Amino acid sequence: MGTRFKGDTKDPAVNVTTWVLLVTIILSVSVRLGTKWRLFHKLTADDVLIVTSMAFGIAQSIMVNLAVASGYGKPFKEVSSDQFEDVMKYLYVASLMYIVSLALSKLSLAVFIRSLTPSTRDKFVAHVVKGVTYVWAVVVFFGSAFQCEVTRTWDFWNGRCLDILAWRYFVCGSVIVTDLLIFAQAMVLILSIQTSLQRRLIFAGIFLPRLLVVVATITELTYLKKETTNPTYTLCEITIFEVIIQCLSIVTACWGQLNPFLSWMRSNGFKIQGVGDTATYSYKLSSLRRDQILVTQDWEVNSQSSRAQIILEGTWPENTSQQSPDELSRS
Repeated sequence: MGTRFKGDTKDPAVNVTTWVLLVTIILSVSVRLGTKWRLFHKLTADDVLIVTSMAFGIAQSIMVNLAVASGYGKPFKEVSSDQFEDVMKYLYVASLMYIVSLALSKLSLAVFIRSLTPSTRDKFVAHVVKGVTYVWAVVVFFGSAFQCEVTRTWDFWNGRCLDILAWRYFVCGSVIVTDLLIFAQAMVLILSIQTSLQRRLIFAGIFLPRLLVVVATITELTYLKKETTNPTYTLCEITIFEVIIQCLSIVTACWGQLNPFLSWMRSNGFKIQGVGDTATYSYKLSSLRRDQILVTQDWEVNSQSSRAQIILEGTWPENTSQQSPDELSRS
C-alpha cells in the first residue's frame, strides 16, 4: 500500500508545488537558451541574468524542501522547538533567495525589451525601469535580511522584529509596481512601432502573460494574516504563492524568446541587438526618429534596389560598352 497524504498537514502540497514548478522553470530556461543558441549561436546579457535567476530559484526550492523536512507544513504542536528553529532558518534563507531570483528575472525581461529597439526614448525608459528594479531589489533584500534583530535575523517568532505583516504588504505591493513598470516598458515600445494594429496586438500578446505575476501577487495579499498561533501550518500558503510567483516571473521572462515568438518577431522586423542573424531572410529595425520606429523588411529594400537597377539599364544605350569616349561625347 502506498503512503497517503494526511489531511492535517500541508507539507505534501508545499513539496509537490515546489518541485513541479522548479522543473517548469528549468525546462523554460533550457528551451529559451536552446532556441537562442540555435538561431543566433550566441547568448546575451539577458540570458546570463535568467540563468542566474534560475540558480537562485533552485537554491530557494532546496531551502523550502529542507524546511519541510524539519517539520514545515505540520501543525505547530507537532514540531519541536529545535525543529522550528531550523524551519525559521531555512525559510529565512529561502526568502532572500526568492528576492534575488525575482529581481534577476525582472531585469532579464527589461534588458530583453531594451534590446529590441535602437530608439533613444525606449532605451531611456529601459534605464528607468532597470534603475527602479535595482533600488527595489536592494531595499527589499536588506529589509528582509534585517527585519529582526541582528543576532537572530531569522527568528520571526520569538525575536524582536519590525511589523512583519506591514513589511510583507510592502514587498507584495512593490513586486506589483515593478512588474507593471516592465509591462509599461513593453507597451511604450509597441506604441512606437509603425505597423498594423493586428501586428501590434500580436506583439503585445507576447508580453501580456507578464500580468500573471501581478495577479498571483494580488492573490497572495489576500492570504496574508495578521496573527497566527500555528506558523508551521498557516504560513505554507505564503510559501506556495512565492514559488508560484517566482515560477511565473522566470517563465514569462523566457516566454518572448521561445521559438514561435522569437521567429515571429524576426519575421516582422525585430532583430535582437548584440546577436547575429543566421536566417535566410534578415530583418531589422530602422529608426525614423528618436521616438519612432519603422519596421522595414530587407527583401522590400532589395526589391526596390532591383527595380531601380532595371530602370537604369533600360534607359542606358545598349551598345554603350562598345562605344569610344569620342562617340559617347558626340552622342
